[in-house]
Amino acid sequence: MKNRTWINMICTVLVLAAFVYLFHDAVRVNRDSYDTETADEVIEQEKLDLKAFIVRDEEYIDQKTTGTVVPLIKDGMRVASGDAVARVCGTTEDAANMSALLDAKESLARYQELSEQTELNALDMEKLNKDIDSSFTELIEASGKGDFSNVSQNIEELENKLASKQILKDGTIDLTAKFNELGAKIKSLESKKISSSDVLAPLSGYYISNLDGYENAIDYDKIGDLTVGEAEKLFDKKPDDVTGRMGKIVGSYKWYLVTVMDSKYSLLMAEGDTMKINMPYYGFKDVEVRVEKISTTQNNKVAVAFSCNRMNETYANMRAEDIELVFKEYKGYKVNSSSIRREKDEKGNEIDIVYILRGDIMNARKIEIIYDAGDYVLVSEETEASNGYRPIKRYDEVIVKGRNLSDGKSIS
Repeated sequence: MKNRTWINMICTVLVLAAFVYLFHDAVRVNRDSYDTETADEVIEQEKLDLKAFIVRDEEYIDQKTTGTVVPLIKDGMRVASGDAVARVCGTTEDAANMSALLDAKESLARYQELSEQTELNALDMEKLNKDIDSSFTELIEASGKGDFSNVSQNIEELENKLASKQILKDGTIDLTAKFNELGAKIKSLESKKISSSDVLAPLSGYYISNLDGYENAIDYDKIGDLTVGEAEKLFDKKPDDVTGRMGKIVGSYKWYLVTVMDSKYSLLMAEGDTMKINMPYYGFKDVEVRVEKISTTQNNKVAVAFSCNRMNETYANMRAEDIELVFKEYKGYKVNSSSIRREKDEKGNEIDIVYILRGDIMNARKIEIIYDAGDYVLVSEETEASNGYRPIKRYDEVIVKGRNLSDGKSIS
């Protein structure tokens, strides 16, 4: 009798365990049948793909010297008339030694500057920490936007600030080994008696070492007279022979991007307007330009010249580029189109809604579509609660797959 009782108890426990397992599995399956995506903020742009020809106020450096040119400064840096911008070496070996010598001297100067930071105090530490945070944030934000134009300079500045912090914290950094290494390298290179001559800037402006032969493709001062025919010919021009020239000086900080587009797009802009362009090849986004000139219409086309005053080594070497002209931007929460449903509010008005999951509970949320990309939409961040529906919020978990959706329903 006792054995039968134990058997019944064991069977009961097993049945209960099986029931709990099946119930848990059913809940898990039910949960798995609802897929969600997070509603996060996104910026979308209405843009036009264009070809752009870069026009600058460029003048060749015609110094009569033959050999291998070694730049003394980076492209895009400002120089005064008569400044040495490069050195010309008689052989490729001399040029390689000259480059190594210049790099070593630059590194030595940098380490000497760091070693002289001995009078820092607690107030400097507080400011230094803020500067380090700021530099790091700028580096991350620029990288996140795809802007790598100044990444080397930004990293070097951050390294210098971190070294300054170590000096303030520990009292000093022992750079003796580095000084000895660089000093020996400089002495060795100088002993080679490198044969060279300086290249001087003929006028003030921005120095660019690279020549592409398109410096005189169009008269910089006649951009205001641009026609569609002239603009189209720019993209078919053959480069000039630049043999024997030692680089160039860009006299004006302002340069132009010449484009040709369907005349209907010219109705969306006016001369003097500020617009944005993207340069996908370089990862540049939201570069501000000014509409400098819109030509008369020819064969349903217009030539448009945009001006820009940004300058660094990358911009300095651009010529024929692919750009995206931005006409309008939309900022909102990205929502999968499959999640959108049409329902009536308390007053019988048709509205767009989505269902979200808050824990195990479904909730209906009102949305207002501001941009439709097909597979997904952007919805307004400014939607207000009305007629029984609350608006979607950032980071809501939107249900994109599931059946029998209902406000307040539990999925457990």
